[in-house]
Amino acid sequence: MESIRVYIRLLLVVLLAGSSGWSLADDQSEPRARPPEWPRDVREVFFDDAREHLVGNRPDYQAAPSAVASAASLGGSATPQTGKENYAWSNLVEADVLETEIKRQLAPLQPIVATPSAFKGGGYREGRDRFTWLATLFSIAALHDEPVRWQDSADGLAQLYARAGFNCKVGTDQSFRESQLRVQDLADLVRGGRPDVPTPQPDVGWDRRADRSPLMRQMEVSLGERISPNASDGRALKANAEDLRHEAQLMAMLAEVIAQPGFDYADEETYSTYANQLRDASVALTQAVDLESFQAARTAIGEMQKACSNCHDEWR
Repeated sequence: MESIRVYIRLLLVVLLAGSSGWSLADDQSEPRARPPEWPRDVREVFFDDAREHLVGNRPDYQAAPSAVASAASLGGSATPQTGKENYAWSNLVEADVLETEIKRQLAPLQPIVATPSAFKGGGYREGRDRFTWLATLFSIAALHDEPVRWQDSADGLAQLYARAGFNCKVGTDQSFRESQLRVQDLADLVRGGRPDVPTPQPDVGWDRRADRSPLMRQMEVSLGERISPNASDGRALKANAEDLRHEAQLMAMLAEVIAQPGFDYADEETYSTYANQLRDASVALTQAVDLESFQAARTAIGEMQKACSNCHDEWR
């Protein structure tokens, strides 16, 4: 009998809930705040339907990813040259990598110009390589599609360091004094100063900015001493990830630079092919480091070495 009474009570609860629209779920839900009642002066600021007042076609969001991919592609008709800013150098080298590499040249340059004997005893040779490298870095900084420190004076600085690099083919009193001035300029830049930079000459091509030989030595040292040893295994790759990314981006930039008009063999198809292979493999190395993929990194380094070896066999 007691079970019948319980059943009847439950039945009444269900019937009452159905008639009133009340439910256990509603009873357990959190109370909601009432919507605000905006005053008239606020309501008049907004349109009832903003779409009625918009002008032009609605954006095609499905097409956006392909447009971004196209803009980021390394291929295309734009040829990176000095004096043209329509090439996305950021696809190869980030702005902070350029800034860091420029700063790193100060420490090894200072001992070279410490005394005339150090300079004339062989320091001028290293000075030539480093000044040429700085001329290249400042040239790309001037053309870079992202803001780079010293960008407004980078072209003038590039021409100053290019001249110092050319003059350091010999160790003379004149090249020593010029080298001292350029090292002091770099020290001022690193410390936040602004050295006097003459107005750059217009339309100065790569043949007047950098000798190819110093850049080739830069690439050889980068690949043989800074990249390959730092990716010998997975642990080394992870420990040296920042340095590997840095060197890989500079290699990609250099591979693009040495194929510019004005350099020897730049108009030769096979030479350009090898340079492009080196560039693409260097970009792949950066991506492999970001993914912490040792196998992909070793594959990219192998392709870099192969491109360099094939090019040297044919054009050295």
